[in-house]
Amino acid sequence: MRRTLRILLAEYKIAVLATFQYRVQMGLELLGLLFEGVVYLVVWTTIARARGGEVSGYTVGEFAAYFIAWTFVRNITTGWSLSWMEERIRRGEFNALLTRPIHPYFTDMGRMLGHKTTSGITLIPTMLLMALAFPPEVTVVPWALVAVVPALALAFLLRYTALYVTALAGFWTTRIGPVFELWFLTEFFLSGRVAPLAVLPIWAQQLASALPFRWMFSFPLELLLGRLSPLQAGQGFLMQAVWLAVAALLMRAIWRSAVRQYGAVGG
Repeated sequence: MRRTLRILLAEYKIAVLATFQYRVQMGLELLGLLFEGVVYLVVWTTIARARGGEVSGYTVGEFAAYFIAWTFVRNITTGWSLSWMEERIRRGEFNALLTRPIHPYFTDMGRMLGHKTTSGITLIPTMLLMALAFPPEVTVVPWALVAVVPALALAFLLRYTALYVTALAGFWTTRIGPVFELWFLTEFFLSGRVAPLAVLPIWAQQLASALPFRWMFSFPLELLLGRLSPLQAGQGFLMQAVWLAVAALLMRAIWRSAVRQYGAVGG
């Protein structure tokens, strides 16, 4: 465990130093993050005003709060690209990775956390700009602000592990683009990324609650905004734990088969 933590920390430091060398890229990420959040915000505030100032329990100011908090939660919980796994498998880079005394899952996590730390620097100006342009209505719930910390950590681990499992399809096929597109499309609508889940039809809300996507994104976001009761928060943590356990078991089983497949084709 100590060795794993040391290697993870080393990969984290390398990623931080490497990212700081690309300041232009950091600026572009800021613009991209700002643009995506503002587009959703403008659309939903416009719809809310057209419907008398509210949509499914969200006022114009609450939509502003949602998408301002959205930028923070998105940075914490997203970032993994399935195409990166595909490229490394195709180029034979896993030959070296498999000889290391640590699972690539952890080294990749260290790199991702390092990248998130540096990209997080852009969050403050992004959120301030959005708050100035779209004044938010925020309800501060102290216990929820405390609970959102483990909720975000579990959301990140769940999404990262689930995507890692999905990326392992690259050991059997040379192109996992269609797999990623299917994942992204489902997640896009059922995670709360394009809009609060409350605006979706009841059947879609029920489907989102049954699948893991809500617990990767919408749950910590709703918790941060103080829109959940203690009972709902407890249920959310339970769902995160269940889906994380499922993802971990799948990871363990599929990884062994994936490594055998990689060796069988002369990787």
